[in-house]
Amino acid sequence: MDGDKNNKSKIDSNISGLKGDENIFPENFILGTATSAFQIEGAGRTEWQGFVGQDGTPLNNAINHYKRYKEDLNYILYLGNSYRFSMDWSRLQDKPYALLNKEALEHYGYIFKTLKENNKKVCLVLNHFSNPQWLFNMGGWTNPRSVDIFFDYTKKIMEVFHEYIDLVNTINEPNGYAMLTYFMREFPPKKFSIIGWNNTLNNMAKAHEKIYDYIKDKYPEILIGISHAYMYLQPLSKKSLYQKAVIRFSDIIQNENVHKRFTKKGKFDYIGFSYYGRLLIGKAAILAYNKEGRKFLDDHGLKHDDLWEIYPEGIYKNIKFFYEKYKKPVLVTENGQCTNDDLLRKQSIHDHLEYILKAIKENIPVLGYYHWSTFDNFELAHGPSRRFGLVAVDFNDPKLERKIKDSGEYYHNIAVANKLIDL
Repeated sequence: MDGDKNNKSKIDSNISGLKGDENIFPENFILGTATSAFQIEGAGRTEWQGFVGQDGTPLNNAINHYKRYKEDLNYILYLGNSYRFSMDWSRLQDKPYALLNKEALEHYGYIFKTLKENNKKVCLVLNHFSNPQWLFNMGGWTNPRSVDIFFDYTKKIMEVFHEYIDLVNTINEPNGYAMLTYFMREFPPKKFSIIGWNNTLNNMAKAHEKIYDYIKDKYPEILIGISHAYMYLQPLSKKSLYQKAVIRFSDIIQNENVHKRFTKKGKFDYIGFSYYGRLLIGKAAILAYNKEGRKFLDDHGLKHDDLWEIYPEGIYKNIKFFYEKYKKPVLVTENGQCTNDDLLRKQSIHDHLEYILKAIKENIPVLGYYHWSTFDNFELAHGPSRRFGLVAVDFNDPKLERKIKDSGEYYHNIAVANKLIDL
């Protein structure tokens, strides 16, 4: 019961109402950035070893963050009051149930301590799209042993770092991971398998539940949730039965049908979701990264980045949907735009935060917002040609030089003021 009181107090302090200026965020509102380990540190000893992006770039060491972490921390500290990140599990354990690697602990310990010394809230993602090669060789998350193996890793991590952690995101976008791995075949092992998809989700859900119970018992002050990839789907014609059927099928294999595997027992303190735009459904999903989709969006005057339609209102609709369904606080775990047009990125930040304020004014408890990403990184299967960062990384420079973008300065100013600032 004391743990429940602590959680309620912590949540209430994060969602206290707006006062005065309507553009001010609540006190203790999270405005931070997010990364994932393998996308900035590189393949390590994960299943991503030897991976080459669709743009022809080898993953290798990504942006070499593992060696340049002290320099990169300056940007991380500058860009908001919180940081959402993951650690490379393969660096921390070289086999199942092994003791944690001392050198890796010291490395990540420096990051945790630096964040706390600078009063930054920490959201730790325990698993973000990568796993040790030794787990992959066992079948990865399709193997039922993965549940206890991951639970063991988590317990050891929490014992060391719990005092630095404010929020835990157990698994990043399990629906996206299973889809990209076993349906779209973009992630290793690039293999179509309905059984693999189903077993992966089931085992991830079991691991999430075990971890929730453990952390609530041992460290009740830490808030726990998952993040769910959630584009806003809409038919081009409300009368089209086919388009409605496509959306319904998407719901079964990607959205709420998957999400409820993790929420059905109520083992979450917040609902986390990533939001990147709207998918209009015609004969198929209209995507800005193919010629036909981009032409449609341009012909209809619909704003887009290099991947999807930009639809800021969708973030408000998703927040409202999740809160009305689950009655739990909502956290935007990722949002950003894939573009080299930094003015477009700035406008998008403004417009999405404006809709988040709209939800807050309607007394929906929104805990915060994480921008994806802190840095231009190795953007999953695409490679580094897809840019989301508030900090530019020059991939044509052997030194991978960094430079903050205007959008980064804009976001910094918003976070310092705790207020949405006009462009």
